Amino acid sequence: MPQDDDESRFGMELELLEAMYPEQIAYESKSRDLKFTAEGGALLQLRIPEDYPDSAFPDVFGARDSQKNDVRERMRSAIKDLGLTEGEEALDAIIASFQSLLEANSAVAQKEHDAEAHSNASKISAPNKTVIIWLHHLLALSKRKLALSPTSISGITKPGYPGVMLFSGPATAVTEHVDTLKAENWQAFQVRYEEAEHWEFEHGAGIREVETMAEVVKGLQEKRRDEFLKAVGIK
Repeated sequence: MPQDDDESRFGMELELLEAMYPEQIAYESKSRDLKFTAEGGALLQLRIPEDYPDSAFPDVFGARDSQKNDVRERMRSAIKDLGLTEGEEALDAIIASFQSLLEANSAVAQKEHDAEAHSNASKISAPNKTVIIWLHHLLALSKRKLALSPTSISGITKPGYPGVMLFSGPATAVTEHVDTLKAENWQAFQVRYEEAEHWEFEHGAGIREVETMAEVVKGLQEKRRDEFLKAVGIK
C-alpha cells in the first residue's frame, strides 16, 4: 500500500483516538511519537513506523504506571498476546491493553494495601499482656535458657536470689510462655503482676538477661519503674 494511504489511515485513526480520549492523546509528527496519559500520571509512549498500519506495528518505547514503575516489558508482552493482524489499525487495542494492565496493577496494589491494613489493625486490636514473676531463685541454666527462648515477646530476666522474670507482648504468647515455665519444678513461682497492657524496654525487642535488680529497673521505661518495684516488694 502506498505510504500516503498509510498516513491517511493513521490520520483518521489518530482523530478517532483524540475524540475517544480528549486531552489524553498527544502526537509529535516529527518524531512520530504518540503519548497516551492515563489517570494518576500513568504514561504509554509509542513510536509509530512510517509504514504503519500497512506492514508494521507501533513500538513501545516508554510505559509507566501511576507509581512510576517501568512496565515496558509487560506492555510489550501484553501487545504480543493481542495477536494483532498486520495491515489493520491497532492503536485502540494497544491503549485498551495498557488500561487493562493499569487496572490489574491497581487491583494488586489495593489487595496489598488491604492486607497491610488488616495486619496493622490486627496488631493494634490484638490484646497484650505484661507479667512480672518472682522466684525464690533462678539458677539452673536450662531454666534460664527456657525463660529467654520466645522471640514473639519481650522482657527481662534476672537469675540468682531472688529470680525475676518480666514478660510483655501478645497476650496469648505471654500466657503460653508463663504456662510453659510454670510446668518446671520451682521452689517458688509467684506471678506478682499481670495486666492487659504492653511495656516497652530500653533494649528493644526480645528477652534480655541481666545480672542485678538495678539493671532490671534501668532497662524499664521510667514510667514503669515504680510499678515494677511495688510488684517485687521493694517499694
